[in-house]
Amino acid sequence: MSKNITRREALKQMVASAAGIAAAGTILESCGQKKPAEAQFEKTAKEGAKIVSRNWANLGETVGLLGLGCMRLPKASDGSIDQEHTNKMVAYAIEHGINYFDTASGYAGSEEAMGKALRSHPRESYMIATKLSNHRSPVKSLEDGQKIFNSSLQKLQIEYFDFYLLHNLPSDAALHERFVDNGLLDWLIQQKKEGKIRHLGFSFHGNDREFMKILDGNYYDWDFVQIQMNYLDWENMGSKKPAAPGPNDNSAKFMYEELEKRGIPITIMEPIRGGALANVSDGMKAKLARRFPTLSPAGVALSYVASYPNVMCTLSGMSNMEQLEENVATFSEFKPFSAEDNAYLMQIAEEYYSNPHIACTGCEYCLPCPNGVNIPGNFKVFNTTSDELNIPDPDNQDADFKKKKKVFLTRYKKDLKDGMRADACTKCNVCLEKCPQHVRIPQQLEMINTLVKKLG
Repeated sequence: MSKNITRREALKQMVASAAGIAAAGTILESCGQKKPAEAQFEKTAKEGAKIVSRNWANLGETVGLLGLGCMRLPKASDGSIDQEHTNKMVAYAIEHGINYFDTASGYAGSEEAMGKALRSHPRESYMIATKLSNHRSPVKSLEDGQKIFNSSLQKLQIEYFDFYLLHNLPSDAALHERFVDNGLLDWLIQQKKEGKIRHLGFSFHGNDREFMKILDGNYYDWDFVQIQMNYLDWENMGSKKPAAPGPNDNSAKFMYEELEKRGIPITIMEPIRGGALANVSDGMKAKLARRFPTLSPAGVALSYVASYPNVMCTLSGMSNMEQLEENVATFSEFKPFSAEDNAYLMQIAEEYYSNPHIACTGCEYCLPCPNGVNIPGNFKVFNTTSDELNIPDPDNQDADFKKKKKVFLTRYKKDLKDGMRADACTKCNVCLEKCPQHVRIPQQLEMINTLVKKLG
């Protein structure tokens, strides 16, 4: 189907083993017991508990190992950010040792909401990380960058940034276009000298070759770098089959090890893959519980990332108090994973990639679509159904084909309104350069539309 979709034959081989794994969970339920992974969702931090922190002598900072990612703040009924809920989450986070809050000028309403939520807390009790998000703008002048910078200070109600990032760099060419050739990077370095930025870095969404160009480019002695990392992306992001990392691949392993060699602290985005590693299939959940009985699937994903010693902060985009309480409990009782634990997760990653899967994290950078297609919504329907092993194959109908067809089409028509489905895609390709996961979006939408047509 494409490089983001794996061989359907591998999916068939998964059915028997996954059914057996899921059965183990069913046995526990029939005995009146809760599965360990489910019990963790009710777990909150002990009174007075603090999350684990690490000291970074080269930065002069002590940073909580769990950070609050602010792209997915709680929403009110009208779709705006729920300020009251956000205030409560921020207060709880600070009370339990979270001191790193990650937002961006490109996260709609986030900087304003965080400015309001943090203003009642002592400035020394938290660190703000925000990003210069000029990747969506057709104009990338020095003046525009300066306006974004000053606007962020105003919205966050602060006088300086603790951590400031060049946002969403996919390549060395993008770094030049957006920050170097227009003099913006030099201006930001000057802002650091004047005390308006304490630590300067960048977030990266490209391949290893481009990553090395930036690191070796002598643009700046970067204080920290933010990369995507989770146990699915460790060896090869978005691929159907993990490959040995190298200069032409796209692996968290390669980037992590390069930064570790250079002594550059790392902040981690997408440790739960946009929620995909929290909302796993029953079979995968049971297999994780077998090895990690006290952790939920989200707890496993977060603990995996945090176990690497050069990780400064693991960012989780928490949307409600329940997620925050669970994550604080995980990090207040944090124990690093062993090499054997990591090897176990690599096996699960291989099984995960044997399912048909589209490497979308739901970040919505691809939106708005000029034709109204809900791109991440289409991909979510497909991935959710695939994780349940319910993708129907009209060309090779098995005994459960009718059931799978009903599950998929019912969800597809219920979750997506007319005009938002894959058939509205005109292949204008506007979305392609926006996707940080490098998903071949038009081709994947065509694949979904073809499947729907065949199913009738």
